[in-house]
Amino acid sequence: MNLSIHNPIKKTLDRFLEINKIPNIIFHGPTGGGKRTLVNKFIKDIYGNNVVAIKQCVLYVDCAHGKGIKFVREELKFFAKSHINIKITNSFKIIVMANADKLTIDAQSALRRCIELYNHTTRFFIILEDKYKLLKPILSRFCDIYIPPPVVDGKSINLNKHIIDNLSKKPNKVEKQVWLANIIGKKCNTQGQIINKSIKIYENGLSGLDIMEYIETADIDESYKWSMLLTFNKIKKEFRNEKLLIFFLLNYLYFRLDDSLENVLIM
Repeated sequence: MNLSIHNPIKKTLDRFLEINKIPNIIFHGPTGGGKRTLVNKFIKDIYGNNVVAIKQCVLYVDCAHGKGIKFVREELKFFAKSHINIKITNSFKIIVMANADKLTIDAQSALRRCIELYNHTTRFFIILEDKYKLLKPILSRFCDIYIPPPVVDGKSINLNKHIIDNLSKKPNKVEKQVWLANIIGKKCNTQGQIINKSIKIYENGLSGLDIMEYIETADIDESYKWSMLLTFNKIKKEFRNEKLLIFFLLNYLYFRLDDSLENVLIM
């Protein structure tokens, strides 16, 4: 995801890295503002994208899943006290607590004590919507960063909904046919190339029927066209795997025709 929508916040986080002073931070703001995305990116920057270090040094906790005082006193303290087995630039661990406002008063009090005890070895990042649901003694121990709703084209948006809406957008029929024409129009000289092309077509949401429709509307010799379509209609019901059907169709197109594909398929 492009984080340019939160550039001022990112500059603040980058400044913490530059001076090598990472505080405990509360990331608060409305749902869909990009809080988790910013936190994950910040953690990667802290550990230099070292996957092993992140796995050993970062604990993610969703407090909405019934985390109470026992969890704070036992599991959080155990992680905070644990020894790091790898050499890293930043010697501290990180505990990321989402929905910390769901913790009971007793659990929050235990968390405050845990922060006091292990602040020299562990940083706490809290993600929540309303920071005022936390105890004041906890708030006083954190730097708080407000994450506003991102503004795109002059409108405030919910990033979660925005991403889902964009992922669900499907190319229209013309776009699919233009893309398919470009893919099919490129030569394939080996079975391996055809397999790779079949997978690419399948993974882009197209099917054997799209290939048949493309052939039907293509400006090609009528005898070739109807010979291919009749063959495809005969065999398509025998295939239970769409990728295999696409492979068969492409294999027929590239290797069964006497003329080269460039001379036969002309859009």
